[in-house]
Amino acid sequence: MKRLIFGIVIGGIVGAVLILLVLALFKSNTSGKGGLRLVTSDSTSVNNDKKNQQILVYGDYIDLDSTDYLLIPLGMKTIDAKDEKGGLRSKSSTEYLETDARGFSSYKYNFYSLNFGNCNNVIFYNKKNDETYLMLQHPAIVSQFYFPYYDKDYTAEKFYFILLGIREDDTNLDGYINSDDAEKVYIADLSGKNMIQISPNQTQLVDWFIDVTTNNILMKVRFDSNKDRKFDYYDEIEILKTSIDSPTQGKKIIGAEIKVNIKKILDRIK
Repeated sequence: MKRLIFGIVIGGIVGAVLILLVLALFKSNTSGKGGLRLVTSDSTSVNNDKKNQQILVYGDYIDLDSTDYLLIPLGMKTIDAKDEKGGLRSKSSTEYLETDARGFSSYKYNFYSLNFGNCNNVIFYNKKNDETYLMLQHPAIVSQFYFPYYDKDYTAEKFYFILLGIREDDTNLDGYINSDDAEKVYIADLSGKNMIQISPNQTQLVDWFIDVTTNNILMKVRFDSNKDRKFDYYDEIEILKTSIDSPTQGKKIIGAEIKVNIKKILDRIK
């Protein structure tokens, strides 16, 4: 009798351990991060995963004001064929829903912000000569995209450039490009060409604005100041300035002396 009870107890323990192992394995295979998963040199598992497919998703076209160009946002999503009925099923059906039916929303200075979720690239289509080309030639996430849009009633200062934030490097080395990684800020002409980086590496754009009187762009950017490969509340924000007419990497406008004075004032606060 004792042996029987002992055997039942041991069998129950072994069964519980096996169940935990299966659950852990299932969780590891089904949980995943958002963003672009990078293919490494050891791509065996990726090549063997024939169940999943990546397909392109096109956003609604945007007529770029005062130009011959239409913009077509381009995204990518993974579909899973493991549906019981055998049909393809989107793993992220709501990722591309737009907050505005037009695909963009009003920002400031009569610039508009692209709302297309998980945007990986932008196609530029010239309506007059049928020229079509991609803005980017490498895997990336277009995290921010601002373009001018002026109607006939707008009478203030007009600007003709595109400002965009791009995440193109796996800066935290987790195998994905997503919102946790650094973001490079570029300025480009209205054809999407002649892109010039105006923010330092290892930063993220917080906000930007135009000083109309000097024709400069001022940007608030967050640095990974504590070198933990994260961009959060504990990192410092700097204000950078660059010219719209001759853009270069932005320069800090708050000097070391002012920062020392600020620290002295803060040290007096309990």
